[in-house]
Amino acid sequence: MYQIGFFLLAVLAGVLPFAAPGPCTQALREGLVLCGGPLLLSLFPFLVVSSLLVQCPASDLLAVPFRPLARGIGVHSPCAARVLMIGFFGGFAPAANAAAQAVRTGQLTAREADALLPACVCSGPSFVVLTVGESMLGSAELGVLLFGAQLAAGYLTAALLCRMAPAGEGMRTISVQPSPEPPHLTDVLTGAAMGYVKLCGFVLFFRMLAAGAGALLPPMAGTLCAMLLEVCSGCDLAARTGRWASLLCCAALSVQGLSVLLQVRALCPPEMTLRPLYTARLLHLPLSLGLFYLLLPSGEQSVFSTLPPQVVPMRRLPPDCLLLVFFVCCLCVCELSRLLQKPTPEPKETVVNRREK
Repeated sequence: MYQIGFFLLAVLAGVLPFAAPGPCTQALREGLVLCGGPLLLSLFPFLVVSSLLVQCPASDLLAVPFRPLARGIGVHSPCAARVLMIGFFGGFAPAANAAAQAVRTGQLTAREADALLPACVCSGPSFVVLTVGESMLGSAELGVLLFGAQLAAGYLTAALLCRMAPAGEGMRTISVQPSPEPPHLTDVLTGAAMGYVKLCGFVLFFRMLAAGAGALLPPMAGTLCAMLLEVCSGCDLAARTGRWASLLCCAALSVQGLSVLLQVRALCPPEMTLRPLYTARLLHLPLSLGLFYLLLPSGEQSVFSTLPPQVVPMRRLPPDCLLLVFFVCCLCVCELSRLLQKPTPEPKETVVNRREK
């Protein structure tokens, strides 16, 4: 599968610049502007901050609200709350960097870090609320709902997958000693700079592929291809589809695209398998779409000709109904985890031998 995927990427990267030179050039130019401007300001400082916070035990004071979430997922190490906090504010790249630093310094096992990633690999609030919600869909309130839906789906998916996984030694760590040596600022800055260069390479490559495929394929096929490749281009094309724009943007934020998954793989150490993260993408999509649909069932539509072309009518469920739906989802997850954790009955021969002894 990897060889087939690399072969297809090589064919696309070789053909698209000749088949659609204009869109590919424009996408690379916009990618360079993005890497040298907004992305540099919003990502590089968070890479430095994540490396410092995850190695500083004093940051546990800031991560107190995230401790119940980490325990609900099933990871009891003190550093888990810091990783969740960094993912909440910074998005997938700082969260993956923080998890990798925690594994390298011995504060988290590789299995614990893998269990946390499904709850951390999501777009940051600034991108979802300001870029997707306000700029692309024309409503910052809609962006808040999108961010809440993908975040809640990530936490529920991580908790469910952790309880479905077989019990092992890596998840039984209750207290982990912090790193014996304080972080060196030179190493932190060097690692953040190298990590940022890697991320920019992924952004440029996959933006070019998404733009070229969107120019050659039919509109819906191009939008779907962009959603699978790169989250920013996927949200941009999904926001132009009209009636189902908000739901398609929610799907693009849930999938995250091949670019994000490869960026996380580049930041994490080899001992992290990332299998829970890949499995979580399949569960996260229907769950986030369902939560977002409950919050906002109606999509975008033009209501009156005297109004702007994009009007987002919002119809929410009452708060008591939302709480009821949330509690029902929690009960379903708890019941499913209880059924999956039932001990397997021992064979009769084993029981008889044990009694004879």
